[in-house]
Amino acid sequence: MTDRAELVSELRATLTRGLDLKSAKRVLHSLQDNLLVASGLYLNGGLAHLGDKSDLSPEIAGLITRADGRDISERDRKKVETWLAAMPEVTEFSMGSLKPADSPEFLPIGHDEDE
Repeated sequence: MTDRAELVSELRATLTRGLDLKSAKRVLHSLQDNLLVASGLYLNGGLAHLGDKSDLSPEIAGLITRADGRDISERDRKKVETWLAAMPEVTEFSMGSLKPADSPEFLPIGHDEDE
């Protein structure tokens, strides 16, 4: 019998347009240090859409998991949502519903499920 994959939630948080790399990293580190680590959570992801030539707003994206491999809970998810809503640098965000970490939508593009 195989163990089922832990439940995770997909995070996407758009930061203020024009935010520089240093400021975007500060928001990411604040999320990690002040909330995730203290709550036993981990972000399997990071910053996206960075660079001086990018027309896109910086974004924090990835899967929120528990550091110990257990399921995250709705309570954990709500903590992250509350923190994001309170951050002025976060212009919009979404947290996906709880799903198994091995759900097909989390697999890399081009990944063959039979591998």
